Amino acid sequence: MTTAGGTRSTPRIGELVYDLERETMGRVAYVDTGGNIAWVKPLHEGPPEWTALPEQLRRAADGER
Repeated sequence: MTTAGGTRSTPRIGELVYDLERETMGRVAYVDTGGNIAWVKPLHEGPPEWTALPEQLRRAADGER
């Protein structure tokens, strides 16, 4: 996951994130043991759960919630 400073960190389960590639928000459902892939669930009805690389994700800003 990319932080404001541009460093990579592993997303946490339950964390609200913004997927930069899909341009949508979701909640992290699972992260593989190596921290290389995150499974993200949509916030509302819509597309099914998807996978994302941590560098594609950033924490959702307060105004996006």
